[in-house]
Order: sequence, then C-alpha cells, then structure tokens
Amino acid sequence: MKQFVVFFFLMLLPLQTMAQRRITVVDMDTSLPVKGVSVKVGGGQISVTDHAGHVDIPIVFESIVFSHIMYEPEHLTMTEVRDTMYLVPKEHQLPEVSITELDPHVKGLIGAWVRQGAAQGAAEVPRATISYSFDFANMLDRRARRDRKHLERARKVLKEWDKKQ
Repeated sequence: MKQFVVFFFLMLLPLQTMAQRRITVVDMDTSLPVKGVSVKVGGGQISVTDHAGHVDIPIVFESIVFSHIMYEPEHLTMTEVRDTMYLVPKEHQLPEVSITELDPHVKGLIGAWVRQGAAQGAAEVPRATISYSFDFANMLDRRARRDRKHLERARKVLKEWDKKQ
C-alpha cells in the first residue's frame, strides 16, 4: 500500500511542474534580459523576473501584463505570449514639450529658410519609393504580427517626436 501511495505522488509531481511555463523577458534594443519585470497574470498572480529575465507563468490564462519602470507596459492575451518577450524601452518616448510663444527673430529665420528652399527648387528633393510584397507565411506568423505592432508603436512615437521639433 505504501508503494502505491509513493508511486501515486511521484506520478503527480510532473503534472505540477508541467502546469508552469517559463518565458524570458528581454530588452527590444539590446536583446539583454531584463531583471525585475512585474508579470501580472490574469486578475491576481504577480511574479517578478530573475537576473536572467526568466519568469514562470501558468500555461492557461486570459491576459498577462508585463510592466517595468524603464519599459512600456505590455498587455497581451494567452495566444500572443511567446517564449521570449521583448519590451520597448521608455527612452524612446520623450516627455511632453509645450511651446508658448515663438521668438520673432526665430520666426524670421524660419521664414527665410523656407523662402530659400522654395527659391532653390524644393521639388528637386528625391522621394522615397515604396514597394509592396506578398508573403503568405508571414501573414500567419503571430510573432511577426506582434513585432509589427511594436515597430508601429515605435514609429508613431518617433513621428510624434519629429512633429514636436
């Protein structure tokens, strides 16, 4: 009877360890692991990444949130989570800048610069060509879609930054 109980508990051990999934959280720019990322699974369980960026999460959950003070928070569903998660650094996001008034001298310099560009023929500026391609396998890749979302978010931040300059 003792052998049966021991055998039964030994059979349950792998089930408990298989109920966890280990993922690695890395910086998107440097691909280095990020220590101290808070990982909130579903409504309650909060874990923190170790020095190697590893964290154990349940296999089945509805949503997950990755947050760190130096990175943009990530809100994902179970199907979007991969074995390696990339976080976008907040350094790409600049603080808000408000300009109250433009110095008349600077305004005159900008006007002269614009007139000079028009006089030199601004139409001669080379334009970028856009080419489109079709890749059916890439359309099915969920990770590539997630990476495209990250890239679009980074482009949006940089475009807003350029507008403010």
